[in-house]
Amino acid sequence: MRLTSSETCQIMSTNQSNQVNIQKTMRRLTIVPLLAVLCYAQDASEACTKALTDCENDLECQNRLAPLMAACSTGTCQPQCRSAVLNVYQNKLGRVLLRSDATCIPGRDELRTCNFLPAESTVHCSLGKLACEGDLQCNSKFGVFMSECEADAARGVCSEKCKTLLNQTIETSVGAIFSNCTCTARDDQLCTNLKDNLLGVCLKNTPGVTLSPSDNSITDAPGNDLADSSSSSFKILTAVCVYIFTVLYL
Repeated sequence: MRLTSSETCQIMSTNQSNQVNIQKTMRRLTIVPLLAVLCYAQDASEACTKALTDCENDLECQNRLAPLMAACSTGTCQPQCRSAVLNVYQNKLGRVLLRSDATCIPGRDELRTCNFLPAESTVHCSLGKLACEGDLQCNSKFGVFMSECEADAARGVCSEKCKTLLNQTIETSVGAIFSNCTCTARDDQLCTNLKDNLLGVCLKNTPGVTLSPSDNSITDAPGNDLADSSSSSFKILTAVCVYIFTVLYL
């Protein structure tokens, strides 16, 4: 059967259209993975990336990290996030990860906002206590303070001896956390009791010590400007990626 010139033109036009579509598809398949890398690579540091990889390659650390990834994504400092952070910190590889700059952790903004990063200048009191207990020098000093002064401090009394014992704890490299540790509005009594009743009583009117707000609200650490900048950069990068995807697929 012979085709008319009109039918031949239609077939040629269809073939050309199909070729164009195939070329577009191939370009998309090539560009999309690159865009995915661009969109999700958030300038993570080499040290953080290595720490995250080491944790993910260790079964115990990985099992501890998974709840943190799930719980620390609401921006509201839920108790589940705090518990997950404390659980990760009790693992050696997890401690290395949390002590990094956290640039490779998806929930890093919430961790900073809630003061769940031990390397920041302001740290959650429960995390600070856990860090102190893991340090020989700090744990030794803090143990003496607790045994000698816990009962009196709970009644709102702190002798000069107890103030000296607490200052000796704070003078250690890890114990410095206690000078201005904080709790969140969603915390249990363990954190607030440590902050207000034990530490707060003995830190009142102590030179060089700045107490965090007594209402246990979420406080912004000085390092949060970096987090805000990082968050803004990520939003801009995400917007660019969305725009490129839209152009490619429309």
